[in-house]
Amino acid sequence: MFFILKSAILLLVYVLAAKLGLEYGRLHQSVTLFWPPSGIALGVVLLGGPRYLPTVFLAAWWAAIDSPPVFAVGSALANVLETSFAYVLVTRWCHCNKALTQVQDVLSMVLLAGSLACAGGALAGAMALVAAGTVATQALPDVVWIWWRGDMLGVAFFAPLVLLFAKPRAYFSSRISVWETAALWLCASGVGWLVYLGGQAPWLTLNQPPQLAWLFPIIFWAGLRTGRRNTVLIQLMFLAQALASANLGVGYYADGFQSYGEVNFWLTVMALALLPLSLAILTRERWLATAQTDLHAKVFSLSNDAVEICDAQNRIISVNPAFTLITGYTPEQVLGRNPSVCASGQHDHLFYQAMWHTLNSTDAWQGEVWNRRQSGELYLASMFIRTVRDAQGQVVNRLGIFSDITETRAQAEAVKHQAQHDFLTNLPNRLLFTDRFSQLLAQARRNASMFAVIYLDLDGFKGINDTLGHPVGDQLLVAVAERLTALVREVDTVSRLGGDEFAVLVSDVSKSADVVTLADKMLNALAMPYPLPPHEVRVTASLGLAVYPHHGLDMESLVAAADEALLQAKEEGKNGWLLSELYWQDDNAPERFRNSRA
Repeated sequence: MFFILKSAILLLVYVLAAKLGLEYGRLHQSVTLFWPPSGIALGVVLLGGPRYLPTVFLAAWWAAIDSPPVFAVGSALANVLETSFAYVLVTRWCHCNKALTQVQDVLSMVLLAGSLACAGGALAGAMALVAAGTVATQALPDVVWIWWRGDMLGVAFFAPLVLLFAKPRAYFSSRISVWETAALWLCASGVGWLVYLGGQAPWLTLNQPPQLAWLFPIIFWAGLRTGRRNTVLIQLMFLAQALASANLGVGYYADGFQSYGEVNFWLTVMALALLPLSLAILTRERWLATAQTDLHAKVFSLSNDAVEICDAQNRIISVNPAFTLITGYTPEQVLGRNPSVCASGQHDHLFYQAMWHTLNSTDAWQGEVWNRRQSGELYLASMFIRTVRDAQGQVVNRLGIFSDITETRAQAEAVKHQAQHDFLTNLPNRLLFTDRFSQLLAQARRNASMFAVIYLDLDGFKGINDTLGHPVGDQLLVAVAERLTALVREVDTVSRLGGDEFAVLVSDVSKSADVVTLADKMLNALAMPYPLPPHEVRVTASLGLAVYPHHGLDMESLVAAADEALLQAKEEGKNGWLLSELYWQDDNAPERFRNSRA
């Protein structure tokens, strides 16, 4: 339904434009000097597609319905042929942007696609006139020439008009006020009246009549200041005044172009169609580029990330305020210097060599770098470096963007530490114990080595909590953790699993006697008095031992064996250790249980 409505509007507008062209653009008997429907049809088909071509045929036939039937049909076919050919050239050959955002879009559409398509349409239309007996065969070249010029003017003036006004948008932009637009139209209409229509201003005394040069200030004003849409309307008004001059026999073209020449008129009007619009497009491009540059400059200055721009020789040529905020260096202190001014000395030559290798091969590098502020303080930077090259592939600039993640990393490490460590003793908790157990198990399987698991539980800890209070119990747990940690190597792990339960991972066990020796040391160390003012506390421990691979081949079985040994140790007297009997195959295994050493 919407397509039918648009087609009906196209039909009415086309016929109305054709009547205007026949009424005011035809200074000869057979051919018009100016044919608006050619531009209207091309603009609509470019926007809506070839589905509007049947409407173009019907409209062209209706516009010529008073002519001989042969000419009416031939003229309609000529208009469809011209519009179809122009559509193909514009969309598939010239690849013009229908929004007319560049000068080449206008020039390609009018001077290339328009001229070729109008030539075909003019030839077909002129042959229709000959077939209808309206003109003689000898006049065919002249008719084709005049027809082509009329269609070209229609394309030049009305195709951009349709394309620019197709989508509704605010007529006035923020770049120009309503008052300036009104002043422009007042001046344009007044100058056009003086130049084309021979108007007389009582306050203006001239030695010679106004010339076409008077139009150029208006043209430049419109193109430079008021945008594309306003410019094409000004152009159209000047054309209407020129045609009115010729039709009314007044002003500049009062003699119907006899002295000036139709070709000269055509060239002047074509220049009037192309120059102001091209100027408006160039102005728009410059305005958009300036606005984009201003936006980039604002983002550059307001960014929370530090930005440093270097030249091809890797010398700093620009930095933003965030750079100064993070590094402490002002622009004057770093401009012209190498970014290594912020180097911390924490990275070796191989680090930078790898960074430059990646940067040179991919034009980008991303990673974390320790740098040094002007004050000498170290900070961790998350950095992204990008190489900018010209069309020939030569390095033009290098752009470095970085942020200070020192506090973020510290907070992340703190959160990670809290998640993996016991809040009271700061020992690894069950989560980290499980992770290290998995790593140790994988290493033992890979190297065919042994390791041990010791489960430890304090004897009578509940009684201490109940009699002396939880604060003393907490102090005792911290002291136990310190004694256990002092007994093991850095490669071993002491973990608090919860309450008074501890677990120890002993790596690289060569023989079972090593585990037994460590267990004895633990019993002796833990049995020593604990000075916890105003109290002196004594406590013992029970231990359960399991060795990989004798007591299990995975975490579940090893932990179960150590836990079972711990329970047996408590049942058999406490203050001792018990080596798991499960799967034990060592002929030199030590005694199963060592009695209390009170």
